Amino acid sequence: MPDTSRRAFLGRLGAAALTIPALDAFAVRSGFGASSAAAQQQASGTSTMYDLLIAGGRVIDPSQRLSAERDVAILHGKIARVDANIPRNQARQVYDAKGKLVTPGLIDLHTHVYEYGQTLGVDPERVGVQSGVTTVLDCGSVGVPMWAGFRKFIIQGATTKIYALLNISTAGCCLDEVYLDPRLIDAKGARRIIEQNRDIILGVKVRIRGKRDDVPHDVEVMKVARDVADATGTIIMSHWTDAPEVLNVLKKGDVLTHPFNPPSPNTANMFGFGAEQADRVLPEILALKERGVWTDGQACTTHTQWEVVEKAVSQGWFPDTLSTDVARNADTTPASVLAPMTALLHFGMSLDQVIERVTVNPAKILNLPDKIGTLQPGVNADVAVLELAQGKFELRDGRGQTRAATQQFVDVATVKSGILVKGAPQAT
Repeated sequence: MPDTSRRAFLGRLGAAALTIPALDAFAVRSGFGASSAAAQQQASGTSTMYDLLIAGGRVIDPSQRLSAERDVAILHGKIARVDANIPRNQARQVYDAKGKLVTPGLIDLHTHVYEYGQTLGVDPERVGVQSGVTTVLDCGSVGVPMWAGFRKFIIQGATTKIYALLNISTAGCCLDEVYLDPRLIDAKGARRIIEQNRDIILGVKVRIRGKRDDVPHDVEVMKVARDVADATGTIIMSHWTDAPEVLNVLKKGDVLTHPFNPPSPNTANMFGFGAEQADRVLPEILALKERGVWTDGQACTTHTQWEVVEKAVSQGWFPDTLSTDVARNADTTPASVLAPMTALLHFGMSLDQVIERVTVNPAKILNLPDKIGTLQPGVNADVAVLELAQGKFELRDGRGQTRAATQQFVDVATVKSGILVKGAPQAT
């Protein structure tokens, strides 16, 4: 790794540690530092019970069907209590979230965060904790040969928690990898790497195109992925297809991604393939929900055409999760999951539905032993504090078409495992 890249990388590792004194400074200036809190406790007869209190925000936690003004108390890196009017003098530090939205730490179910190691790769912290996203799933950035480097140089040092799907092709993403050479589809190697990395690898990614002429080939590759997933007890995420032969390989818990693809000779979407666009969402796509197959949608610049989104939502169809595939903003910077959240809110999804698709739903898919996507007491304290900024915001799709939104999600603070990693004022 070049010296400059190594310095940047190591700098990120220390970012979380720097927030601790900043948080103390924030507490002191707010009147809730150690000395101030102690004085108040003496006067009131109370004692400090919590490390951090996120006070006064509108808490939206779909896992608990909660959408109301509440306080969130954190102790020893865990959610301790979610309740109204928790006394501020019971906490060592207080973050004032009045007028803000407080949600479980956001989950981006489809990213590429192998920065410098893969063409789409971006800084996991930029699209992670700096955007309210505390957990991401990297989807097939690497295959078997590149896995060790990805784990060592990116995953192990990140503040944002990174899980991964292993590309079924040893070539990794994104080189039309499943079509290059049959010898690149390495089931034995994939099983070995997944078994050795059970703590991080949660399944297999298959990046098919969805073309009609590719269906026999795609079925065979999907069958290999199926065998690997079944043997390891994991899931498959597949690029979109409307071919019943390919869809039939998917099982309960699997994920189909990119429903809003622009109609083209090389892609399918929820209304068909290429120019063969139906008036209604295809029956085989509607049947996915009954089969327990999840749909993952983007609504930034990648794999998105606004007319397709508008047609779908007009029929009451929304994807089960919202993610980025690390799309790019108009200025080419990486877009966080706040971008598709903003877009789907604009197109008619309710606020609670949007939060559900970046918290509880992806958490169900990941199915981790340690619960995420919730603010239930006892779980790791991953929290996002968001603002719905008001104004005029341009939404741009993959073909450069625009829509004008009047609200935009902005992350103002992020708590990862009980530590305020974004939002604490600088120490003075």
